[in-house]
Amino acid sequence: MVEASQWYSLISVSSSSVALLLAAYVVRKIPNRRAGDTFVLAMIFFVLAGTFAYLLRTSTLDYYGSNSGPLAIARLFYFFHMLAVGFVASFIGQYFLGFELMRRRLVNLFLQSSLLVVAIGVTVQVTTLSNEYGGIGVVIEDASATATLALFATIFMSTALAVLVRTLIRNKDPIVRKQTILMTAGVVIHGVGAETYAFSKIFLDLYPPPYLTLTALAMAACFATAVLRYKMLVVTPQKEEPMSLPRRFDLKAGRAYFFRERRPKLVFLALAEAVRRGSIGLVISRRAPMELREDYDLPATPMIWLTSALGQNRLAPMPPEMLERVVREFITKQPTAVVALEGLEYMAIYVDTERLVRCLHTIRDLTTSGGGVLLVSADLGSLQEPITASLERDFEPLELPAKVGTSVEDVFVIDGSGVLLTHASRSDEVDNDPDVMAGMLTAIMNFSRVAFAGGSDELRRLELGQKTVVIERSQRFILAVAVSGPAAADMREEMQVFLERAERRYGPLMSEWSGDVGAVAGLQAMTSRLFL
Repeated sequence: MVEASQWYSLISVSSSSVALLLAAYVVRKIPNRRAGDTFVLAMIFFVLAGTFAYLLRTSTLDYYGSNSGPLAIARLFYFFHMLAVGFVASFIGQYFLGFELMRRRLVNLFLQSSLLVVAIGVTVQVTTLSNEYGGIGVVIEDASATATLALFATIFMSTALAVLVRTLIRNKDPIVRKQTILMTAGVVIHGVGAETYAFSKIFLDLYPPPYLTLTALAMAACFATAVLRYKMLVVTPQKEEPMSLPRRFDLKAGRAYFFRERRPKLVFLALAEAVRRGSIGLVISRRAPMELREDYDLPATPMIWLTSALGQNRLAPMPPEMLERVVREFITKQPTAVVALEGLEYMAIYVDTERLVRCLHTIRDLTTSGGGVLLVSADLGSLQEPITASLERDFEPLELPAKVGTSVEDVFVIDGSGVLLTHASRSDEVDNDPDVMAGMLTAIMNFSRVAFAGGSDELRRLELGQKTVVIERSQRFILAVAVSGPAAADMREEMQVFLERAERRYGPLMSEWSGDVGAVAGLQAMTSRLFL
């Protein structure tokens, strides 16, 4: 006949086994691989602790012979129980503070070694066992061991709770906050169960139900729900609205290209052109996604931000294998995608050269093997020799074809009423006031339309010596581009595309515009392509 204590132990083993299955299921969904492995190990230790608890309850002591089996089982139960609690706290720390505190192996090794010392210290205090009548089986009589286990378990779980509260207060990312709330609930549930179990054992001298592993299962369920429901990495392929952009970059399927530039710009322009012509894109960059979407008109393209700040679609520079995983999953969904990678200089600060080169090769092979295109931007002067050698050897250099005799000098974006919204110049020195120039240009256009076109047409072009001013107008904006030499044949087409973007993004705003040019600051970034 199976006694109540043995049923408790069987329930403990079963619940911790389900928790382990949950951890194994979600481990690949956790962005931080080390945190995922720690989560699985914590659940394994819960299973082992429950197993040894069951073996202890079904053991008997031999008072007339040398039988050390139950003592060894009791010590292993305490050892794995302590490791289980410690690794849960370690998982919380690695998940939310992994890059901040544990990016160095020495720090992680110290923390794990400290946990091992504590577990051994608790274990060696178990020296006295007794047979309990009433179906409880062999029990541990060492009150100091039980109290020490409860004390350190409380310290570890309090530390985990402090990390969660800190994250909830400081991190404003909505996905991180939702995950934090769920994980906090799991830690609190397990903490209440653990404290109830300890109080019953120490102060009431009872053999309580398996609160520890049942609440550990509830905690694992909360963790799994947080990871699966509120995903940290969402890189679903999405198409941008097509546009008839002039082709500036000759990208061929199955190729890897390299842009040598100190400040990344061409790599984003090349990707923006490709996705506007029908391709699916993925951006991996050190720059914030909000800036890139604003500057290059990429509202739908998925983006991964290389940063140590925790948040959705944010990736720490190490381990680089996580970056490989993201690209692999994206390419599996869209084999012919165009992938833009920028930020190797940032990754090189934290990742050793050999690992970074291997990562670069892996991403190249993953992207190009199915007919996709990889675009990489880097400043060779900021990278180590093996990385620069790999870029120069395995990637095709890509540059814009030179426009002979033509160079954009100034770009004016003017409100229909004549107010200058933004002005960009190739030269840092501006001789004339841009606001005055915008007003004069608007006056000339209005004069020309009334005096010579009867109000039915617009002035489209001005030629002043070696300079040409090309003018296009939309419902709310006037775009004037000053070039040296003859204007390129495709300039008007690109100016029309610019005005379409401006109308789509800022047109509704202009109907209620208060006159604050800061409200349309994104127009400044949009002019960058016109200088190519």
